[in-house]
Amino acid sequence: MAGGVRGYPVERVRQEVAFLGRYVHWTLADTLTLDHAERREWIRQIAAAREGEGEAA
Repeated sequence: MAGGVRGYPVERVRQEVAFLGRYVHWTLADTLTLDHAERREWIRQIAAAREGEGEAA
């Protein structure tokens, strides 16, 4: 896939972008500047904080 991410489903990237946009109000461009591992770590941290506040992740 030219110009794309090999081995990482596009739908998963969309879910990650939507999650970060919703909870930390980052733009698409901001979110896509993160590499996969960094994006997943932010999601993990935010989900853990939400659970601590009584919200299901």
